[in-house]
Amino acid sequence: MNQWVKTIHLQRVGKRGFTIVELLIVIVVIGILASMIVVAYNGVQQQAQIVRRLDDIDKVAGVLALYAKDHNGSYPATTNNSTANWKTIDVRTDSNCFNGSAQTDWIPGVDSLPQSVPNTGSSAGVNGNSGCYLYASNGTDYILSAWNMLTAPKTTTPYYRRLGFRSFQTATSTQFYTCNDNVIGGANGNTYDITQDYYKHSYTISNITSCDETPPPGA
Repeated sequence: MNQWVKTIHLQRVGKRGFTIVELLIVIVVIGILASMIVVAYNGVQQQAQIVRRLDDIDKVAGVLALYAKDHNGSYPATTNNSTANWKTIDVRTDSNCFNGSAQTDWIPGVDSLPQSVPNTGSSAGVNGNSGCYLYASNGTDYILSAWNMLTAPKTTTPYYRRLGFRSFQTATSTQFYTCNDNVIGGANGNTYDITQDYYKHSYTISNITSCDETPPPGA
């Protein structure tokens, strides 16, 4: 073997590849980084959804204020009976809602309303249920909500209020307004579970001032 061939042979022998342990370490590190990126992306995406819902509710509330200004203080009504008990007033839901009226004009007489993006899987609300936009009014009082659309509960005003709608029972069940109802407010007897509090998993705006918003013990 001449000197040149011997030199090349020694150079090749001197170069060793990655060991299995080193390769495994690299694979594990890449896996961890990939997981971190996915978690971060999901967090950003979820936050973007929350901001959008907050923005939607704000804009619709502004539209309602303008409507009332142009209609002598009256709001779009979801019932023809102005003296109806709140539990008999129809609740309208947006077109993407999995139950209820499921209509694009979920506020009567108002065009170009936002439609909810269903929050499913890990982004769902209480009990893994998907939420949506709901509205009810007797013409004088109204309640507007991105109901059960928050994964993480919100605990401060103005959007967290202890008034809203009964939790969905079936795909065809009629919804109605409720005020400080413990059943949907996370209370179960003398205990309180924030993960079961629909009020805190919703964005709600209303001109109703007669609702007793004292939370249950522990809330």
